Amino acid sequence: MKKLFITIVSLSILFMSCKGGDKSEKTAETTTEKSDVKTSTAICLLDKLSIRETPSAKGKWITSMSLGESVTFTEEEETDATTKKLYYKVKLTDGKEGWTRATFLAVNGKVGAMLEEASMYKRPDLLTKTDKKYSVMDIIAITENKGDWMKVKGRRAEGEYIEEGWIKSSNISNDEIDIATAKFARSAMSKSTMTERIKALEEVINNQDLSSSKFINVLKSKIADYKTKNVAIDVKDVKVEEVAK
Repeated sequence: MKKLFITIVSLSILFMSCKGGDKSEKTAETTTEKSDVKTSTAICLLDKLSIRETPSAKGKWITSMSLGESVTFTEEEETDATTKKLYYKVKLTDGKEGWTRATFLAVNGKVGAMLEEASMYKRPDLLTKTDKKYSVMDIIAITENKGDWMKVKGRRAEGEYIEEGWIKSSNISNDEIDIATAKFARSAMSKSTMTERIKALEEVINNQDLSSSKFINVLKSKIADYKTKNVAIDVKDVKVEEVAK
C-alpha cells in the first residue's frame, strides 16, 4: 500500500510538471511571436498629411502628421480598390494608429534640412547633374548613403511632386533644431502678404528653443528683404491713391 501511494504521488508530480512545462512553452512561443512583429521608421514628406481609420481617401479622419515627423510603419499595407492608391498603416508617438498614403512616406529614412541650395543628381556621380535644385530649408528624408553622397526624397520648394535624387551630404543638416526652424520658416514664408510673413518669421527667430539654429541669420536677412519690399508696395499704393484723387 505504501509503495502504491508513493507511485501515485510521483505520477501526480510528473503530470503537473509536464502540464506546467507546456504552459511555459506556450508562453515562450507567444512572447517570441510578439517579438517577431516587424516595424520600420518612416518620415512624413508632406505637411498636414491625413491619417484615416481605413486605407481610403473616404476613411474617417483621425489626425494629421507634420512634415518631417518620424512615425512607425507597421509593415501593413493595402491598396484602395477604387483609386488604386497604396496605403501604409502607421503608429504615431502618442500611440494613435491609422492609414496614410504610401507616396508621402520615406520608409527607413532619416529627416534632414537643406543648409544650402544644392543641385540634384540622378546618381552619386558628378556627371549625372540635373537642372533641379533643392532650396535652403527644404525638408527631405535621407534614404541612402554612399561616400559623401546622400540619396534624398522629398518635395522641393520649387517642385510640385515628391522626388528622389542624390546630393552632396555637406548640404544637409540633421540637427532637430535646424529641422524645426526650417519647417516653421517655410510655413511663415507661405503666408499671403508680406506683413504676415514678417510677423510669422519674427516669431520664429524670437523662439528661444530655436535660437541656436544655423538658419537664424538667413531668416533675419529674409525679414529685412520682406520689409524693403513691403515699403515699396506701400509707396506704390500711395502713388496710386494720389493719382486716383
